[in-house]
Amino acid sequence: MKKNKLFDDTIYIDKSVVTPYDKSKWKAMFQAYCDSDEIRKGSSINGLNACGYWHACDYCDGSDLPCACANSMLQYFKEIGRKVDFKNTDTKYFDKLLRGNYDDIEM
Repeated sequence: MKKNKLFDDTIYIDKSVVTPYDKSKWKAMFQAYCDSDEIRKGSSINGLNACGYWHACDYCDGSDLPCACANSMLQYFKEIGRKVDFKNTDTKYFDKLLRGNYDDIEM
């Protein structure tokens, strides 16, 4: 039997709204991804992903600060006018953000 919407008291949650919790969760996940061994081992081979070699590293206030990579990446994207999907915490999305393959990223 179908419920009448007038008396429906279920909470409506809009999934498109980005909350401060979503942003802090994304920053923590992105920083963990940047600090992971998977990313760091590639920097010794080809120089990519090493601290100080990304375009966003120009905006870094110091790698000893919490979420330094995430904050500098967000500042860099703000400067160039690119948006970040804070709902997407997939490692493939993070990899595309770091490597610069923006063609495949849905904005």
